[in-house]
Amino acid sequence: MFLVALMAVLSSTAFAQLVSSHRYVASKSHNVWLDLGVGAFTGDYEDGGLGTSLGLRVNKMFTENIGWDIFKIAAQADTKHFKESIAAKALTGIRVESPELFSNGKVYANFDGGYVYAFDAGDGAFTWEVGAGVKFKNRYIVGVAYESYSKNSFSVGLINLRLGVAF
Repeated sequence: MFLVALMAVLSSTAFAQLVSSHRYVASKSHNVWLDLGVGAFTGDYEDGGLGTSLGLRVNKMFTENIGWDIFKIAAQADTKHFKESIAAKALTGIRVESPELFSNGKVYANFDGGYVYAFDAGDGAFTWEVGAGVKFKNRYIVGVAYESYSKNSFSVGLINLRLGVAF
C-alpha cells in the first residue's frame, strides 16, 4: 500500500497525468535568462556613447504562448561615460510567444515596467520596456528592445539589439 501511495505522489508531480506533448510540458517550466543589449541612447541624453545593458530574467510560461517575466534585474551604462552613467533597474511584465513558425523558432513580444536608479544622479524613476524578436530552440533569443524612463522634464530612451541565452 505504501508503494502504491508513493508511486501516485511521484507520478502526479511528474505531470504523468497530462495528455499533451513533451514540448508543451517543458515550456511551462521556469526559465532563467541572461540578456545582453547593445544600442543607442535617445531623448535628452546627449554626448553619449554606445548604450549597454546586461541583465538576468526569470520567466514563467503559463501556456505555450503567454508568460510572465517574474522579475528582471539589469545594469545599463554608456560606454563613453561608463562610471557616471551606471544605472540599475528592476522590472516585471508579460511575454507573448507565437506558435512554432519554423524549425524550433518562435516570434516573441514583451512589455515590462519597473524602476530604474541612476547611481551618479542619486535618483530613480519609473521605467518601461517593449521588445520583439525571435526565440530559437527555447534557449536563445535575438531581438530589439526599447527602454525608456523620464523624471520631471528629463527623458531618456535606449533602443538596442538584444541577445539572450537560457540557463
